Amino acid sequence: MQIQPTTITQKGQVTIPAPVRKALGLKSGDQVKFILTKKKEAKIKPAKRFSIMSLYGSLKVKVKYKATDDIYKIIKQEEQAWPEAAVERDQKSKIR
Repeated sequence: MQIQPTTITQKGQVTIPAPVRKALGLKSGDQVKFILTKKKEAKIKPAKRFSIMSLYGSLKVKVKYKATDDIYKIIKQEEQAWPEAAVERDQKSKIR
């Protein structure tokens, strides 16, 4: 195991030496985890890369309508109800 010294800046930042970055497969913008041991040592590990595809299937979605025909029927029913709703609103506004 090779020791690679580095310096902590005033902001608490540390430059990871190139041989360490190369060995861990780290690139600019990658995230790392610091793991503190009971011996007051810190280990550095690459953080797992997040992929939107890793979320696929994690949420259960209840699908009421599976066929597009069902969706078109509902849209048609809603469209037919619009004039009736408009008349009802108009009548209610005249009563006030």
